[in-house]
Amino acid sequence: MVARIGGMVILVLIGHAYSQADLGTYFQLLAMIGLAVTATQAGSGPLLVRLAQRRTFRPALFIVVLRLLIAMIASALITLTTSLPFGHYWPLILIPLAAALSPDWLIAAKTRFSRLGLTAVTGQACGIVAALWASMTHAPSALYLIAPAISLASFALATMFAFERSPTRSLETVPTKNGDAFGLVGFTLLAGFLPNLDFVLLGAEHHQLFLAQRIFLFCAGLIAAIASALFAKQQTGRLRDVWLLMPMAFVSGLLFFFPGALAKIVYHDPSNDLISVLQIGAVWPIMLALCTRQILILQETSAFRWVGWLCLALMIISAFGMPIFTASTDIMALIVFRMTCLILILVACQKVLTKRQVMA
Repeated sequence: MVARIGGMVILVLIGHAYSQADLGTYFQLLAMIGLAVTATQAGSGPLLVRLAQRRTFRPALFIVVLRLLIAMIASALITLTTSLPFGHYWPLILIPLAAALSPDWLIAAKTRFSRLGLTAVTGQACGIVAALWASMTHAPSALYLIAPAISLASFALATMFAFERSPTRSLETVPTKNGDAFGLVGFTLLAGFLPNLDFVLLGAEHHQLFLAQRIFLFCAGLIAAIASALFAKQQTGRLRDVWLLMPMAFVSGLLFFFPGALAKIVYHDPSNDLISVLQIGAVWPIMLALCTRQILILQETSAFRWVGWLCLALMIISAFGMPIFTASTDIMALIVFRMTCLILILVACQKVLTKRQVMA
């Protein structure tokens, strides 16, 4: 929570220092970087946690090398598809590389969440310093240094904590079958792509949409942090649901009833279009929490190992068949509709799983 608040402080600092056009371009590129980080880290992160808990480090090393290769390919693709000069945004390319090499999965495997918290807070503190400098200089180059400052500081501290001598032993868990591992990667890739995927595929050049997304990503980051802790602790039942759903229900309520007040806190003179996008997308945080809940239930069930991959493919392929809207509010409504369909698919899978367990 402290780390997410730090991110909101950064957003407020730059939201009042730069124009909405400059921020829209920056946030759109950050969303692409977010997809690259997801491809690099999100799918393999939980699997690495399980491998570390089983003390099988040779396959883990192979996965880290594969992550680095994916990060390099993703960075090259972003460079080729972005019209901005490379000298303008090159620090952002460091983020996927740092994500690939980060050993934070070793810390999570030991459930040393205080260390992960300190890493996140330190990274946000470095980001706030960079944001203060950017807000005072108003230089575009300073804006593009904020996210890399967070990423590199977090990487450095995670490396230090991952290899320090631990007072406790790593957790021992039941070995994961190949089918389970395959499904785990698919579901966690799906969870990682969701916060950025539709915005990138459906909202190109709609700056108001990306301005709103930065507020939504505050929620996505908090959900990801909570879900990572629940996964490492193998938490189930009502306590899992309370941790995931209650904070997001509160945020969704704020976005629905007070979108203008929240937008004015973050941005200088927000447009009516941005406020409307926030209100229409108010259900997005609670819907993402519901998706994450269903993914946590299904991701290590071998019978559903293909579901995560199929849902991810469906989300990507179907985006190219969606109608083209010119209004940001219409695109936000479409994003909410697509998220609703995904939730219904995952809930149906859970119903099938529950029925099988009852019959067994």
